[in-house]
Amino acid sequence: YYLKSPSEDEGDGSRDDDDDDDTGDNDRTEGGNATTNDDGGTDDNAADDNNNAQSLPTCEECDYSLFTTQWLVIGAVVFVVVCLVASFFFPNTRRRWNALATWLKIKEDSLLSLNAKLSVALFTCQTIQFVAANHANTDGAKKLPPVFGKIMDALSWVSLDLGLAMPGAGCLVPRFQDTLVFESLAFIGVGALFLATYVYAATKDHKDPLVHLRRFVEFAKFFLPPVTRVLFQALSCVEPAYDAGDEGSVRLLIVDHAVDCRSASYTPMRVYAIIMIIALPIGLGLVGLIGLWRLRPSLLKAAKAAEVSQARRSALAHSDEVEEAVNNSLELKNSPLQPLFGGYKPDVAWWYDIADMARRLALTCLTVMLTDQASFFLVSLTAAIFAVVVHVEVRPLQDEELSAFVTLEHWLVLLAIMVLLLRDTNMFRGANYWIADVVMLSISVALVGMIAKDAFAGCFREALGVGVSGARTVVRGQLSHRGQVAPDGGEAGAGEDPVAALTAELQLALAEVADKDAQLAENEARLAEKDA
Repeated sequence: YYLKSPSEDEGDGSRDDDDDDDTGDNDRTEGGNATTNDDGGTDDNAADDNNNAQSLPTCEECDYSLFTTQWLVIGAVVFVVVCLVASFFFPNTRRRWNALATWLKIKEDSLLSLNAKLSVALFTCQTIQFVAANHANTDGAKKLPPVFGKIMDALSWVSLDLGLAMPGAGCLVPRFQDTLVFESLAFIGVGALFLATYVYAATKDHKDPLVHLRRFVEFAKFFLPPVTRVLFQALSCVEPAYDAGDEGSVRLLIVDHAVDCRSASYTPMRVYAIIMIIALPIGLGLVGLIGLWRLRPSLLKAAKAAEVSQARRSALAHSDEVEEAVNNSLELKNSPLQPLFGGYKPDVAWWYDIADMARRLALTCLTVMLTDQASFFLVSLTAAIFAVVVHVEVRPLQDEELSAFVTLEHWLVLLAIMVLLLRDTNMFRGANYWIADVVMLSISVALVGMIAKDAFAGCFREALGVGVSGARTVVRGQLSHRGQVAPDGGEAGAGEDPVAALTAELQLALAEVADKDAQLAENEARLAEKDA
């Protein structure tokens, strides 16, 4: 979202729709692009283009369509401020927040199950978004099919990347090096905040202080690919297609053509990016892999205990036995790495999630440095095909519905790469280009129907039930007796099991008692401080 590459605005017109005649004469001159005289000759001042690029602003023109995207941030800030003010001045609002907190405790299992499936959907959209964006930087890349491209634009916000989700963000952060430093340090700052919260909870004898470290692991699984992609963008340079004159050949940063990769000012950026790549994706990956390797004996022991228990009690499914065995192991139950092995079969749990993150980073971050189409498709197709084969053969997940979601993720990523490859081979020309859209969308729908139809239906019912229950809790400011606990995560209707209803009321009462005990403990601590 900084300066466009010269090949985007000039040349054969293969990337953008700036000109229908592919002459490039209506294109806007930006950065280091060469200028032409009226007679078609090259300007003698072309040698100074690189110097001129250094003084130009590095964001696109902040026109109305881009500027309006900033209202998303303003609206979010206003919403948070209104919620805080209402919570402070209006007792009914505080009552609703307390009811929502109690509801979250009761629905924790349902929310965790739903979160796993929604996370897979987000990872799928994020991976396809980044692969398509990286493909656009390759030489001779063609645009996505029209309908599929619009779908990707509509879902750009799930990429968690500021530049893709908000095209006008470059006008707020005008230099790429500012974005580089901001996003990497923000990620480290959030990690430090989770660590500080863990230390504080440990000193206060919290019943489970490691929960804050587990939350950081969940946070890293979402945000590590966008941050790592920005770091790799700092290493991705290209030689522009214009004559630099006496300057000789130059290498410009793809994402920001005001940065000369052969200048002395670029060296600190390059060193910073390399250090952060070693510290964040490589360092965190090694820490996670070593930690999981140390837990491997406990995971294998839990798997054997599950097999023995299932032989004695055949009523429970093997996945339930494994979950019970893991919960019986304090080392596994309290491990901060639980988000990395939870839900996997114990024999592959110590490596599979790290390998899956490596796959995502290879598709979304490594390909950002590959401007040659042969290299881009070699890496992306290898990673995508290998992921499909490994997942189908290993079947690492215990939950069959979640496994169907992940299988669909791998096939959709591979399908998207194949569509990009077919488009770049010029097999679709002119009016026949709509065929790519039809094929892409038809196969996507077919995959959903064949692989994850039941999983999608179950996820939709679960999300609807949980959403209705949560909305009713917020509106009423209290939990209804018919919706306090339901086996499927929704609300129990008429004719529900009286034992389940009694259990629900008991859980609600225990949650309220725990909250009151916490309040009494805080009051006693304050009184003790005053007496001291």
